[in-house]
Amino acid sequence: MPASPSGFGRLPIRLRLTIAFAGVLTLVLAVGAVGLYTEFEGDLDDVIEQDLDSRSADMAALLRANAEPAAALAESGERVAQVFGTDGRLLASTRAVSGRPILTRMEARRAARDKLGVDRRPTAAGDVRVRAVRARPDGGTTVAVAVGDPLASRDESLERLRELLIIAAPLALLLASYAGYQVAGAALRPVERMRAGAERITEHDTSQRLPVPATNDEIEALGHTLNELLTRLDAALARERRLLADASHELRTPLTVLRAEVQVALRGERDAHELRAALESVGEESERLSRLADDLLVLARADQGRLPIRREAVDAAELIDAAAGRASAGAGVLGRRVLADVGPAGTIALADPDRTGQALDNLVANALAHGRGDVRLAARRSEGRVELHVTDEGDGFPEELLPRAFERFSRGDPGRSGEGTGLGLAIVAAIARAQGGEAGARNLPGGGADVWISLPAASAPSREADDTADRPPLRAP
Repeated sequence: MPASPSGFGRLPIRLRLTIAFAGVLTLVLAVGAVGLYTEFEGDLDDVIEQDLDSRSADMAALLRANAEPAAALAESGERVAQVFGTDGRLLASTRAVSGRPILTRMEARRAARDKLGVDRRPTAAGDVRVRAVRARPDGGTTVAVAVGDPLASRDESLERLRELLIIAAPLALLLASYAGYQVAGAALRPVERMRAGAERITEHDTSQRLPVPATNDEIEALGHTLNELLTRLDAALARERRLLADASHELRTPLTVLRAEVQVALRGERDAHELRAALESVGEESERLSRLADDLLVLARADQGRLPIRREAVDAAELIDAAAGRASAGAGVLGRRVLADVGPAGTIALADPDRTGQALDNLVANALAHGRGDVRLAARRSEGRVELHVTDEGDGFPEELLPRAFERFSRGDPGRSGEGTGLGLAIVAAIARAQGGEAGARNLPGGGADVWISLPAASAPSREADDTADRPPLRAP
């Protein structure tokens, strides 16, 4: 049993597309915002670092030229700057940070040996970034000079960027989601038109087709595919309706005869001869009904692809010889012959012997019923196929019937006179298709009809004594 869709799966597809689009866009905006903020912060820090490198180098140069640290600080014009001894003691300071060292003693001692940087240090002038370098005044001892750059401007710029991103990103997400919702609606609008068109198709009117947009995309391809499906279903429904109407028509006659015979037999005193005749008529009509039911069952199974087929390698000569033998007695009553052209040995078909025999019997019965003269059965091999032909010497098919000879209930007489039901050739075609073959019919130039089934050929089995005997090319059983 398929699992029921989740809450998200129950949402309309337009809304699901919008949510998915918004989710992906949120991720993209978040990654972009973090990347932009990080890059901007890095650029600001690079500018500050370069400025501190330059200013600390200038302070070191002033100290080398001026042995007095306080005088050098005054000359530099720096707002945040201090000079430390090698022992970490504060020697001189600018007024903005006087009295409070911007480096610890340990940091000052390290700076006297090598360059030192402090990312953030709170001072009386605000948070600053510190760069400390070693300097040696002219004629004096080594000192560490520290220069600070206020971070207020940097922090303010980053704060403004954060505020801008917090405001702009949701707004961009909202606008983009709305646009995505509208785009999804526009993309699904042809689907909605097709849905509305499908809703108008009923079992009483199956001729309508879905509107297909000329978009040259998957939706257009879907529309064409669905219309082709509707065309096939319409044709199948028309066949089913025609079959139902034709079957009803065929059933009406035998049922009417049965009812009439029973009513006549029950009316008054009847002698034995009259009762026997009525029962014989009832038996004939019952047999006709049974044949019709069997034929309809074969066609129904063929339509569903469930016609039982047991294919094996079978000699075509044996098939036509057996079919001629079964029909010889009935043909003799009509003063006609059924001849089997067994042909050369080794014409092997891959077929179901029983079903193929049934098809040949239908072809022979059709030739005896509607043709004249001798009926001939022959086997031919052509391009990997084995063809089983049944010909007669009558007038052939009416020209208007020949293209639809294998359709159900197709008969040349519009009045449907005669004993046949019009299902014989339809069953032949169904049996041929079920075995991977086909059926065909044509009128012979000299008169008569040629009807055949074509089946897949199989390799001939090894034969010994049978192949050495000459078989007559034409034989009447």
